[in-house]
Amino acid sequence: MILVDTSVFVAWMDPSHSNHMVCTKALRMWAGRDQLAVSSVTYAELAAGARSQEGVDEDLKPFERIDLSFEASWRAGQRFRQYRPAKQDNPVLSDFFIRAQAAVLNIQHLTNDRRRTAVWPELDFIFPERT
Repeated sequence: MILVDTSVFVAWMDPSHSNHMVCTKALRMWAGRDQLAVSSVTYAELAAGARSQEGVDEDLKPFERIDLSFEASWRAGQRFRQYRPAKQDNPVLSDFFIRAQAAVLNIQHLTNDRRRTAVWPELDFIFPERT
């Protein structure tokens, strides 16, 4: 299973996004190799992006849905606390939730966001190829 990041979904759902084609290609490629999943955190982020629930549900039909567990929540909070005091970029906690889910489940994480990957040494990141 591969947990797909919000950054990939946003680009895939928006044909005018600068990463639309590369994310569409990545989703097609990885869907042919493994089951793709969406986090409940991503679902909330997409709701905040002013999309309709019906539209998002339709787009996400092919993806396995993964709820945020207490274990992943705890790990996200710990990593957020470890990272935040030393950095000036004001990280977003939801990014840590999604990555913690992938780490707890020991699954790969498909994302456009290359920031803060060092915080997750146990996580196997996949990045869409830019050609």
